Amino acid sequence: MEMKEVPQGQTIVASGQKMDAVYLITKGTVSAVYPGGKYLLNSGDVIGLCEFKYGETIMEYRAEEAVSVFAYPLDGVKLPEEITGNAEALKYLILSHFRQIYEMFRQYKRLWSECNNLFDYLNNSYKEYTAMCIKYNLSPGELAGYGELSRISLSEDIPFWMIGYYVTLKKALNVWEFDKDSIDFAHGFLLRTSEDMCAVVKLCSQMQAYKKKVCSFFISESGMDFLELLTVLYGKVAGKDGIEADSTAAVRKKMDDVTKLMENQGLAEASFYRSRKSIFEKKVEAIRQMSAGSKEGGQTQPKPVEDLTGSLQKILAYAKCDDHTGTSFTKHIQKYKQIANKNGTEEDVRTLRHKLTKEFYQIYGAAFKNSLQDKEVPTVVKMLFNFGYVDEELAGEKNAAYLCSIVNSLPTAPERGVYSIYEWLMAVYEERKEPSRNEFDLDYAAYLVEQRKTGAITKEEEKHLLTDRTAKVIYELENMFPVVNKITYGRITTFCPVFSEHNVMKPLDTILVSADTIHNALDSIRGKDFGAYYRETMFSAPEQGVPKEFVNVEILPDFILTPNVGVRGVMWQEIEGKRRTTPARMMSSIFQLEDLSLILTRLTGEFRWEMCKRVQGARWNDVSERSLTSEYFDYIQFYRKNQELSTDTKEKIKNDMARAKNSFKEMFIMDYATWILFESNGSPRLNKVARGILYSYCTFNAAIREKLKANPMYREISEKYEIRMGQKRHRIENLCQKIRSTGKPVPEEIEKEKDFLYM
Repeated sequence: MEMKEVPQGQTIVASGQKMDAVYLITKGTVSAVYPGGKYLLNSGDVIGLCEFKYGETIMEYRAEEAVSVFAYPLDGVKLPEEITGNAEALKYLILSHFRQIYEMFRQYKRLWSECNNLFDYLNNSYKEYTAMCIKYNLSPGELAGYGELSRISLSEDIPFWMIGYYVTLKKALNVWEFDKDSIDFAHGFLLRTSEDMCAVVKLCSQMQAYKKKVCSFFISESGMDFLELLTVLYGKVAGKDGIEADSTAAVRKKMDDVTKLMENQGLAEASFYRSRKSIFEKKVEAIRQMSAGSKEGGQTQPKPVEDLTGSLQKILAYAKCDDHTGTSFTKHIQKYKQIANKNGTEEDVRTLRHKLTKEFYQIYGAAFKNSLQDKEVPTVVKMLFNFGYVDEELAGEKNAAYLCSIVNSLPTAPERGVYSIYEWLMAVYEERKEPSRNEFDLDYAAYLVEQRKTGAITKEEEKHLLTDRTAKVIYELENMFPVVNKITYGRITTFCPVFSEHNVMKPLDTILVSADTIHNALDSIRGKDFGAYYRETMFSAPEQGVPKEFVNVEILPDFILTPNVGVRGVMWQEIEGKRRTTPARMMSSIFQLEDLSLILTRLTGEFRWEMCKRVQGARWNDVSERSLTSEYFDYIQFYRKNQELSTDTKEKIKNDMARAKNSFKEMFIMDYATWILFESNGSPRLNKVARGILYSYCTFNAAIREKLKANPMYREISEKYEIRMGQKRHRIENLCQKIRSTGKPVPEEIEKEKDFLYM
């Protein structure tokens, strides 16, 4: 037995640490912290009882004030004689265990109630919001993922008898008298209770995670949340003619209620919450001032650069569609404009969206074909091509004016690999780019082979179509475009490709994606994972003393901006054709509501996975051939048997795999995002095995590696990496020295490879 003095704020036992002793608190207060929650231990309580059976802590124990503890060493799950021979010490252990498990039962009940109350409040609030929108003939906005949210359900809940069992057991122990059999009872009690308490702690952690998930619908870092929906609604009803002041006040009150609720949930000190609340308050003030100005006659609507009246008829006239298609599309657009809830799931609304989608692509395709022979494409037609615009009333006057003002000066840059969808289609037509693969992963040539094999075309037709520019661009229009447009929009069940005001949840100028925003986000990722877009290729220059050498070259992806207001990005293909030194193809909505940096981080993770599979071929998951995909596949497939992983870590992997829908690739993308966003900043979030794999294959640059060396978690894998890279650097240095000794200059490719190895 040993007395320890622990200063305030110091960790007594860290989470995941080997439990080689229990600690009796004789003075002070200790917090027992688990994922998402904590409780307090005071004088007379014992640290480590929750982990007694497992030998490894699931909690972190911190001194809330100066603390004095007696340390009792453990021999596995056997209590030391200082406790077993002392009736008073045994009683302390058992009573402390009761207090701790009672506290966890209390938190369990509270969290269960809070989870259900939060879910009900979100449901009722969204219904109120929808009703208000419909009342004022506005289409409600969508909450991404809301349709998939369900009431809390715990896969392995505590048995119905457990709480009553411990209540009754405590009553029985009130008359307990110590004798020689008490030692066995104490061991059995501690082992059993340790198991039960760990189960309750894990359930509480799950409920905390569920609460956090529900809270993210109310307010989130991305800004695509319920508070934003209310802000947009407030902006549309504030100061408008025919709308009562009481209705505006009701929306405003709901916004205040949401912020108060989130503060009560503990978000008040979160940096993202403070940032979001500040932005929200500025928007509300701006809306209030605009409303006041409008009432005084001082607010005017912006004027488009040209008259957009009758846009739909102008587009139909340009497309030269048959009368039936034009008439039908016009009728459906008029009907769509009159629907209050354009995202409705009613059968007639879904059918209308389906008809509009089919007719939209017919008109889009016809207009595009006509534009191929037109040097002066009308502005409204360009708006159709780049934004999906068809009608000035459906788009909203302000939105239509803005689209008109930017359509001839889009912030894209094909020379830097960033294209609007129209620029991309023209690049395919002009044969600067090959058509993309279709949804069955067939490129244009393979698609034609399939068509010939099925008898749809002859061999002569196949040969002709291989070089037919118009056929290539039609293939792109009919195969890649509709699929990607729907995916990048993000809300697949309510997708309709026509530009509509109800999808605009933020000012268009704040969500317009440009070449600069893409490359800034990409540079941030490359500044951490420097090798993200490098590929290995063979270089040969015998006349310069390099018979054959593998070098790494960086090939940045092409980005195609689809004509919608969306929330997703797509990594469509990792290479062009079969050449590994061609750009990947990634897509994003031209008006992106979500955080573009996060989207590109996920797309980069997906690119790394797919590129490795492409290089490794059929052996991508064969661990005998070491690679990113094979090692990660092996790690996830056999994590339950991995002795390097704690029980708690294994449980987390299980839950994460459920979130990833049991997809190894999706699980890797989640870990990659954590690697880039958190671990690069010295905030460890991954387990030891995942961190080792990512450090080996998605290595940080030299500056970050140097900074992380100070952390013991990275020291060993850092040393292994430096040894491996030291051998490669030594080899390339010898090669350069050998070339120079012949009096020849070192090839630029070899110099670049040398620079790459020192990144």
